[in-house]
Amino acid sequence: MGAFTSNFLSELVALRYPKLMHLIPISLEILILLLIGVYGTQADLSSIAGKLIAFAMLFAMGIQNSLVTKISQSTVRTTHLTGLFTDLGIELSQLFFYKKPNEKKHLHASISLRLSIISFFFIGCISGGYLYTYYQIKTVFVGAFFLMIALLYDYIRLQFFILKRRNLKQH
Repeated sequence: MGAFTSNFLSELVALRYPKLMHLIPISLEILILLLIGVYGTQADLSSIAGKLIAFAMLFAMGIQNSLVTKISQSTVRTTHLTGLFTDLGIELSQLFFYKKPNEKKHLHASISLRLSIISFFFIGCISGGYLYTYYQIKTVFVGAFFLMIALLYDYIRLQFFILKRRNLKQH
């Protein structure tokens, strides 16, 4: 449901504002994480409220996975680590067979991307587990913070693009 909602909202916004198509799904994900961080401390995870927290987190995960898949044009899929390792193994074996420079360059870029994702996945797992020992459910605020940074980055990039376009029109 999170993936459906994410893509539906992206497509809806893209009809009028293509450069802002990810704004609403990311904002929704941030809102969900903030609500979980604020209200999640009061819930016993075996209660109905606890189940709602789990559902909300799964919904947010669907939003995130859909966004990553859409933004990367299906190059990156963050849903399973096993798939990343499988693809990495295949690409590492291809290093022995692909000899053309453009093939090797593409292969190296893909391997680097997969290694980066795997590395950050493990960094996130370890740091998330460590932070959870101190902050419990409020650890989700870290994810919300990084999503806000991503939105800020997109906003600055969009403003730069608009400024650049204006300067080109003036000259």
